[in-house]
Amino acid sequence: MNFKRIQWIFLFAFLAFDIIVGCELLFQGSRFTISNSQQGHQTAVLKEMWADSITYTSLSKHQPSGYYISGTRSGDGGQLEQQMTRLRNQTARFSDSELNSEFDSPIKVSRIHPNYRLNQVIKSTRQVPLGTNYHYNAQLSDKKTVVYTQMVKGQPILNNDGQVRFHLNNGNQVTGYTQGYIENPMTLQQRATAISQQHAVIWLYRHNQIPNDSQIRWAILGYTKLLTTNNHDRAVYVPTWVVQIKTKTSDTTQRLNVNAFNSTVMKTSPDTVNMDSIK
Repeated sequence: MNFKRIQWIFLFAFLAFDIIVGCELLFQGSRFTISNSQQGHQTAVLKEMWADSITYTSLSKHQPSGYYISGTRSGDGGQLEQQMTRLRNQTARFSDSELNSEFDSPIKVSRIHPNYRLNQVIKSTRQVPLGTNYHYNAQLSDKKTVVYTQMVKGQPILNNDGQVRFHLNNGNQVTGYTQGYIENPMTLQQRATAISQQHAVIWLYRHNQIPNDSQIRWAILGYTKLLTTNNHDRAVYVPTWVVQIKTKTSDTTQRLNVNAFNSTVMKTSPDTVNMDSIK
């Protein structure tokens, strides 16, 4: 299948998806929408959230822009596997479109700023392949994992397809990493305006996704997988607000995804589309 045909298939796929979502929004009149003329209503909703003991830092009203992106997970024989031959002082294997590697000697990093040391590691082709395509992501990182996200069209990939995840032991040493890489990303349409950070959070609240007595720790914008093709390697990615919420009465946290183009709450696992049915 040639490149042009693949591009048209992706274009048809995400247009069909948007038509379905648009119909859903049309017939579900209870859905909550926000426009520039509803700023007063937004303020009222934010006050409701405070009354429900939902705390948050300042939420931006800026509406960013982005694209639908298509790309291929680096599979067998792809760029990621090819770069493995350059790696040194580690044991690496490639499986299920991911590179898994264990360092011969663990790398000590700062507990507060692990990126200070790992910024050097990820730029070395002998330690991490294609590492210059990734940036440190503090929000996605935790005590056990330091996450670097692949940057595409100026935004991070927020799911495993385009991430390097460094593994930490109890001594705050990096023992190895797992890496995914998206090859040949391309845009499927012209740049379009997305919803704001504030809009995304309000949408979640109005749809009972944010419990009372909770804290919105952060909300970041990046690309997540919208749908996959029937061969599970090619996929379409959409700008997404990923919001982390922590329950105040426990250490429980959850991450919710909001499609930044149509405001729908996204499932963790995207739907699979059989491209043979739409050729």
